[in-house]
Amino acid sequence: MSAPLAGKVVVVTGAESGIGRAIATVCAVQGARLCIAGIDAERLAETEALIAAGGEAPLAVPTDITDPDAIDRLYAAIDARHGRLDGVVANAGIILHSGPMHETSLDDWDRTIATNLRGTFLTLRAGARYLVEQGEGGSLLATGSSTAVRPAAGGAAYIASKGAVHALMRAVVSELGPHGIRVNLIVPGQTATPPLQRIPGFLEQAAAKLPLGRVAEPEEIARLVAFALSDAAPSMTGALLTVDSGRTTS
Repeated sequence: MSAPLAGKVVVVTGAESGIGRAIATVCAVQGARLCIAGIDAERLAETEALIAAGGEAPLAVPTDITDPDAIDRLYAAIDARHGRLDGVVANAGIILHSGPMHETSLDDWDRTIATNLRGTFLTLRAGARYLVEQGEGGSLLATGSSTAVRPAAGGAAYIASKGAVHALMRAVVSELGPHGIRVNLIVPGQTATPPLQRIPGFLEQAAAKLPLGRVAEPEEIARLVAFALSDAAPSMTGALLTVDSGRTTS
């Protein structure tokens, strides 16, 4: 079996389920030495067991990505276990409110921005510092959203947070390029993740509006992430890697 990520140390946040779990699983199959992080320790342990059943057990570190001290502990654990780092996938994110902006509570707004923007920034900042000091290049990825490219009604806090993540990633491409560090953005559309699967009829209705007539599976996004982390994409940086069945072009 091909192992394009063999020996690469990769951290994946938001690995408890959905896209994050799929990314971690696919990267493990492709040979990565994983550190998985997430705020839900119980579900993170489920991901750990799933990966361990097929090969090397990942390093699982329950982490609140909005807490800089927790982020420091995450990277300290990676350094203690592996002594190096090759890739960071800042995937963790939340959606708390899908109604109109004027009905969004300040608490929902603050928590969304804290997790999706502050948490992504802290994860990537620490990863970039590690990679710059290590001096061997590397790869940073973050999970954006097709709604940041083509907004829909509702969910202003989520859309604003992801739009800011898109801008953050564009801003650091030129900063980190001279260090050999590639920076890319994954842009999913509607995806068959557990929260959306639990909404009766949602995915079917979403699929009917898409040019391809189907929503993406988490594993499709994960395979693209693995490619972006691999040595097969040495000049890929600043890319918006869109997996949305054509949503942003229709």
